Amino acid sequence: MRATINGKRVMDRDSLHALLRAKLSLPEDCGANLDAVYDVLTEPGKDRIITLKHENLLRERLGDYADRLLRMLEDAAESGHVRVIHK
Repeated sequence: MRATINGKRVMDRDSLHALLRAKLSLPEDCGANLDAVYDVLTEPGKDRIITLKHENLLRERLGDYADRLLRMLEDAAESGHVRVIHK
């Protein structure tokens, strides 16, 4: 599965998690927190390629939470089930 996370569409944490839920086809019971997203992303058999666009806007609008998001995606990539492309 391929997904693009565009920083232009993120205004706050709520809009980030709504975007993640939609773009990554997260289950309805996935909590709106980065630990829950990580758990879903690293499930075996569900490989994903995630393209990040406008990371600067993510950082501007989310502050430290953007850094936590990016670290979570890097950690998920180490599982072998996620590839992150920075554009």
